[in-house]
Amino acid sequence: MKRMFVLFAFLLLSCAWFAQDVKAQSEGTLLVVPRLDVDPAYSFSDNSWSADLGTTAFYTYFDGNLGDHFSWSVANHWFAYTSSFDDTKDLYRNTWRADVNNWVDWAYLTVNVGGFFLSLGKDYIHFGTSEVDTYDHDSHWQINSSLWNNYQVYQWGGRFGWMDEEETSKIMLEITSDQLMEKPFGSKSIDDYAFTLFGMHDFDNVSLMASASRCCLGVIGALGLNVDFSDAFSMGLDGYLSKTYGGASLKATVSPTEKFDLFAKVGFDKGENELILEGDRFYTGAGAYWYPLRESKDLRVHGLASYDSYEQMLGFSVGITYALNLQLF
Repeated sequence: MKRMFVLFAFLLLSCAWFAQDVKAQSEGTLLVVPRLDVDPAYSFSDNSWSADLGTTAFYTYFDGNLGDHFSWSVANHWFAYTSSFDDTKDLYRNTWRADVNNWVDWAYLTVNVGGFFLSLGKDYIHFGTSEVDTYDHDSHWQINSSLWNNYQVYQWGGRFGWMDEEETSKIMLEITSDQLMEKPFGSKSIDDYAFTLFGMHDFDNVSLMASASRCCLGVIGALGLNVDFSDAFSMGLDGYLSKTYGGASLKATVSPTEKFDLFAKVGFDKGENELILEGDRFYTGAGAYWYPLRESKDLRVHGLASYDSYEQMLGFSVGITYALNLQLF
C-alpha cells in the first residue's frame, strides 16, 4: 500500500502547486441515498416462500473539482443488508480486501490536462457494459448478470487515457487489483492484478462501449450498446465472453409519463468458473418506477417481478429510494 499512498500524495501536492497558477473555482456536491427493499421469493426446489430486506442500504456520493484540471469522487456504502445485518459489520472488517465488498465503493483523484487524464484510487473496473456503469442504488441483483453479482468490480488501481471536449469519446488503460487477492497490492504475482483496455463513443442517440480485460476470468471481452429511440423508449444490450464465462442481456425501458418508467430485462449466463458461475443461468424480469413528488424525481418507488433458473426462484421486490442532493461549496 505504500506505493498507493505515495501516488495519492503526489496528486494532492500537484493539485496544491497547480492551484497557485489558476484561479480555481472549487465545487463540491454530496448525494445522500437511502434505499429500503422488501424481497419475497418462492423457491421451486424447496417449495417454500421466504422474504428479507433485499438490498436495503445507505449510500453517499461526494464529488468535486478544483478548477479545470483536478477532480475527485468518493462513494461510500455505509450500511448494507443482503442476507443479514451482520453484512454491515463485514463492510468495515474487510476495508482492504479485494475479493469482497466493503464500505468504500470508490475513492479516486483525477488530473486532466488537454484531454488526457490520470486517475488513481479505487473505482469499478470498466468492463464495457452499461450494467456495470449503473449506480448500486439503481441496480437490481435479480436481473443482473452473474458477473456483476459475484465479481468484485470495485478495485484499487489507476487508469490513464484520453477524452474529447464533448466527453463523447474515451479510451483508457486500467491496471487494478483483482478479486483473487485478500488484500490489494499485497503480492508480487501478476495474477493479483487486472488489466483492461476500455473505449466508448456516443453517436447522438447511440452509445457504444467495449473492453478487453485480463483478470481472474482469463481474457474477457465485453460489449455494451445503448440506443435511445426517443425520450420515452430506450434499449440496451450487454455481453461478456471468456473461456470460463459468457453471457448476454437485453433491457428495454419505456417512459409513458414523467412519473412512470417501465422496464423489462432478459439474460443468459453460462460459466465454468467457481468464482462467478458454474452451469447455465436464464434470468428475466419486469418492473416499474414511480416518482410521486410533484416537481422532482428524487423520491422513487419501485416494484419488480423476476425469475432465475439457476436459483429456481420466482422473486419479487418492492422498495423506495430517495436521493438528496446537497451543494457543499
